[in-house]
Amino acid sequence: MSELREFLDPIEGDAPSGADLRNDPRFHAIERLIEPARRAARQAAAETGSQVQLDWSAIVAEARALAASGRDLRLLVILLRALTAEEGLAGLASGLDLLARTVESYWDTLHPALREGPPQEAAMRRVNALRQIENADAGLLGDLEFQPMFEMRALGAVTGGDLAAGGLRAAQVLAEAPRGLGARETSEIAAAHEARAARVAAACRGLKAERPAEFEGLAAGLAHAQAALGRLEAALAKELGTNGAGLRFTALSTQLQRMAATLGTATAEPAPLAAEAPAALPEAPALGIASRRDVERCLDLIIEFYERTEPSSPIPHLARRMRRMVPMNFLQLMEEVAPSGMKEFRAVAGVADERTK
Repeated sequence: MSELREFLDPIEGDAPSGADLRNDPRFHAIERLIEPARRAARQAAAETGSQVQLDWSAIVAEARALAASGRDLRLLVILLRALTAEEGLAGLASGLDLLARTVESYWDTLHPALREGPPQEAAMRRVNALRQIENADAGLLGDLEFQPMFEMRALGAVTGGDLAAGGLRAAQVLAEAPRGLGARETSEIAAAHEARAARVAAACRGLKAERPAEFEGLAAGLAHAQAALGRLEAALAKELGTNGAGLRFTALSTQLQRMAATLGTATAEPAPLAAEAPAALPEAPALGIASRRDVERCLDLIIEFYERTEPSSPIPHLARRMRRMVPMNFLQLMEEVAPSGMKEFRAVAGVADERTK
């Protein structure tokens, strides 16, 4: 925290928290600098394999310059985003800890200023400023979803959103999906999630095996961020009301918990598929494969072997897709491997599309 000391030291003069920065042109200039970091722009960039480019180091520098003028939660929330973009989970932990310490030390004089009334009502402007942390469009929560946490050869970058989704079951993802989806849309979401989760799991295992120090640093940064978030919530609970009532960052907390759970799977032993196979394989004839179930078992062995010996290999992802295709009929296989040709095939073969009935 020593490198952020200028944000915690009392400001010279009669006001320990200095001036309200709301109308400071320098603060508005910083707001304009982060304007491109919105969800729509990030999604558009992600679709082309790129990222929205912001000069986060310049934003940190501008925030440091403003630190001598005022202690303002609105500035610190922007600084939190910039530190996270610059330093990853370690920066997230530092930014959250800075917010917690600021609330603990400067609550009476902090900006935005308190108004008259009960604690929650008096601090409403402060609460609104802090709620921007969980703004999924233009806040920290949205930043985390698109921010690369690490990269593995052949598997690409793993973002915060990937880590949060990697440990979820398809049923959880579908439960959080928009209502009213059809069977085809539901199936596509589940399949896409399974592929994403498999890629993330393989990347996490690969990172732990090939770059263990980086893996441990990622896990430590995440743990520190969770602890700092808890400290911030505790500080706010003390100031905003009785009986522990305060401001809870439920969405961010859930995001961090899910990321931690995904990293935790990399430390677990792979499922003992190879150990189960010898007991099952003798059912097949000695000369080869006799059923679809035998095909599935062989693919399971291939997946287990590569996840255990070459965790960054893309082969398990292809094998998983093949395994999903084993029980499919001809039309389902055509839909899976060549969906663009299905309309023409149905017309030539005289096969009705069940979805249009």
